[in-house]
Amino acid sequence: MTPRKISFFLASTLLAFAFLGGRAGAQGLPPVQKPFEPKIPQGTYGCSIHQSCADLAPTIIKNALGPSPLETNLRALTDEIGGRITGSPAAEKAVDWAVDAFRQAGVDEVLTENFTLPAGWAEGRTHLTVLSPAPFPVHLVSMGWSPATPEGGVTGSVVDIGTGQEADFKRAGDSVKGAILLVHTDLLKTWDDLFNEYLSEPSVEQRAIDAGAAAILWMSTRPYLLLYRHIFSQDGAIDRLPQAIVAREDALRIARFIATGQAVKVDLEMPNKISGQTGSENVVAEIRGSEKPEEFVILAAHLDSWELGTGALDNGCNAAMVIDAARAIRASGSIPRRSIRFVLFTGEEQGMLGSWAYALAHRAELDKMDAAIVFDAGDGRVTGYSLGGREDIADALDQALKPLASFGPLKNTTDVEIGTDNFDFLLEGVPTLIANQDPDDYIINYHAFSDTFDKVDFAQLKKNEAIAAVTAYAVADMPDRLGIRQTRSQIERLMQQTGMDRQLKRMGLWEMWADGKRGRQPEERAH
Repeated sequence: MTPRKISFFLASTLLAFAFLGGRAGAQGLPPVQKPFEPKIPQGTYGCSIHQSCADLAPTIIKNALGPSPLETNLRALTDEIGGRITGSPAAEKAVDWAVDAFRQAGVDEVLTENFTLPAGWAEGRTHLTVLSPAPFPVHLVSMGWSPATPEGGVTGSVVDIGTGQEADFKRAGDSVKGAILLVHTDLLKTWDDLFNEYLSEPSVEQRAIDAGAAAILWMSTRPYLLLYRHIFSQDGAIDRLPQAIVAREDALRIARFIATGQAVKVDLEMPNKISGQTGSENVVAEIRGSEKPEEFVILAAHLDSWELGTGALDNGCNAAMVIDAARAIRASGSIPRRSIRFVLFTGEEQGMLGSWAYALAHRAELDKMDAAIVFDAGDGRVTGYSLGGREDIADALDQALKPLASFGPLKNTTDVEIGTDNFDFLLEGVPTLIANQDPDDYIINYHAFSDTFDKVDFAQLKKNEAIAAVTAYAVADMPDRLGIRQTRSQIERLMQQTGMDRQLKRMGLWEMWADGKRGRQPEERAH
């Protein structure tokens, strides 16, 4: 996942610097080639009974908590397919996996929707050789969407730039120009540590570019040689400076040489493979509603991941959970009033590209979309939902979630969160529910080699599935809609109340909002 579970104020600062240097006017993504058009009528597989959510919830919960293919499906996704960088062959296999799993779950329809990324990316054989004062092996990986080093690599002195603040660069002076910079970090222990990492690093990158540095080596925030991957680009564009993450112990060893006055000279090779525009696919399945099938609720997670580990916590477990939630609902034998679409987005790690493409392609029917429910924080216990500043939906949602009292208390919050696949729906005025979750072991394994199948707590994941399935059914089955789709003027007021407008400007997305390339169109009206 890209950084989430944060207030809009923090998230906006986190992402703001990622759009410096001309990337702000992110190129618009083309619409999907095949919008969702269900071909199979509702009521197949013998499901024709309608029950209220209050009556049906115990059955859905039992289906979610009982025997299921959830664990087998996730093992196939993670162990057999592995890490799934958007646009890669593994990501294509994951799409096939999802389509097959949805079919096995008994949905009415499942299909894929195509969109295009600005660039494809894959890491080459990243290697760093210490030339002096004493050779030793260094463990490192490229940052995501980092450009390749020139052919033959970059050879130069390492300059310890501390934490990369303005004072650090001023102290280093002209030594930074043409050098390979070593940036220190704090150990990652909490959500706040993770957000601070994202908050500080883009500004350091900009200072390095302005100072003429050749590359950046980031000290890993994890101990015990654990490596992971981040990305600065938030629009799928290749970044501006070669950058790598170095094992913490190796980085500290380099720093100690420099601290004792010994110059460190290295050769850095990152032959990353950059391609032109690259296709990707979202996977969309549906259970058709019994009374208002043209209206729909989305239950979503993202299917893509980084490839150092196998993307089990981020976000394979929730992709598998969304599929199994469809099974649990279908197995109940009942159909809600409205349709439920189960969507697995790709391109999330590169800036929520798949959900952006979906919102663009389905803009004409968003008046009929009741909510986007998104899970993207591993298998941690769900504590409630973040409502994207929509206080107007809080009471109705509380009522809808009463059948989940045994999992409570579920305390919903009205803060605005970005950094996952709710973002473009929020800009389109659609109510969004983002699952707030305990971090558990998510933080230490975030984007890392250690994000593997064995980390998943399936007992807790099944509880989260029960919450997700009942939430989706409850919202889809409400007598009245959860909340209106806000007009553009209402979204603008929400932006002002939450500070969202200032954040869009700092992120470089304001012009896209202003000219209608992203978000609710001026001529539209809510229904």
